Amino acid sequence: MSSRTLLVLAASRYQLRTIQTAKRLGYRVITTDNVPTNPGHALADQAYATDTTDLEGVLSIARREHIDGIVAPCTDVAVPTAAYVAEKLRLRGPPYESSLILCNKGRFRSFLAQHGIPAPQTREICISAGTSTQSLQGGTWIMKPALSSGAKGVFIVTSIADIEAHIATTLACSSDGQGVLERFIDGFQGTCEGILQHGRITHAFFLDRQTVAPPYAATSGHHVPTLLDTRTQAELLDRLNQLWGLLGVSDGPFDCDYVVAEDQVYVLEMTPRLGGNSISTLLHAASGGFDLVEFAVRYACGEGVSLPAPIQLAPTALVILGATSAGKLAYNIQERQALEREPWVLSISFDLEPGAPIESFINGRHRVGEALVRGTDREDLDMHACDLRRRLDVRAINAIAI
Repeated sequence: MSSRTLLVLAASRYQLRTIQTAKRLGYRVITTDNVPTNPGHALADQAYATDTTDLEGVLSIARREHIDGIVAPCTDVAVPTAAYVAEKLRLRGPPYESSLILCNKGRFRSFLAQHGIPAPQTREICISAGTSTQSLQGGTWIMKPALSSGAKGVFIVTSIADIEAHIATTLACSSDGQGVLERFIDGFQGTCEGILQHGRITHAFFLDRQTVAPPYAATSGHHVPTLLDTRTQAELLDRLNQLWGLLGVSDGPFDCDYVVAEDQVYVLEMTPRLGGNSISTLLHAASGGFDLVEFAVRYACGEGVSLPAPIQLAPTALVILGATSAGKLAYNIQERQALEREPWVLSISFDLEPGAPIESFINGRHRVGEALVRGTDREDLDMHACDLRRRLDVRAINAIAI
């Protein structure tokens, strides 16, 4: 058992696996965020209500608790804080300045342009510059907060009217009131989750990303193994190795979203942390037991970690459940029971009870549950994932209908 102390930034649903893993390994776990009722706090040895973006406040906690490591799993906004504290206390973590680039969409697009790396046409926006969008040419664009995560405030827009209708929401979701408007690239969407060691990617997992219907872009699931061809996989890895080298990030877990269109790979986002949307849960199931979270926890606290040889992923899908409108949660309970008896269903879990108030699933905070399914191959897997959604029939109904 370990005697080390780990500070976990944020304690929502997506941090639970990290907290539980650290506790299983015998770590003393400290949590902090600005929502005292988040479920992870109840599992921690000590919990604080300091916002995860408060650099000096979190540093003070880290010093008081004599931490051995700090992580910001599944949340971009806390990554700079984790990097800042790690630098100040000489713990493992990415360079602070690099984290500021990676976690700000405007700065990251500028960084790509500076180094001649393909990126969508991008314009930075703010409330005072909103009218400058009148000069944009037609087509499809995607509007994003500069500092946010979980697809909050992200909209696919096709007109000036769309932009004007959503810009206030987008900018309100960014802590600095800034955003980006970039050309929407309609192509093959994927996520790459991996591990860096000594300046090179040693393990990479390619996941085919599913999203909700436009005008939103929230992740609704991931399927493995990928349908991406091996040549394009190699091209993406070369690009990521180049970027991590330029940024001075040499070790630890990473997460990346990308799109492939017309034989070009575009890195949309990359961050030196564990990915959200239960990716680690999916990889654990698909790999037969490889625990990426355990690696991240041990690495952050300075432990040596032995990693397995290249890992093969069995056809597995993570299905994130949500409703297309707000109201009260409803789904087919009888079909859920029947599905749980199917040999291809690994698990089904709901975050809320039937009848609980829910929002339309337009960002990661508005999911209502998740499921894991298995297939004999990708075609069989994709069919099962669609079948599960159809049979569960997750929806919102109003209070009168209940």
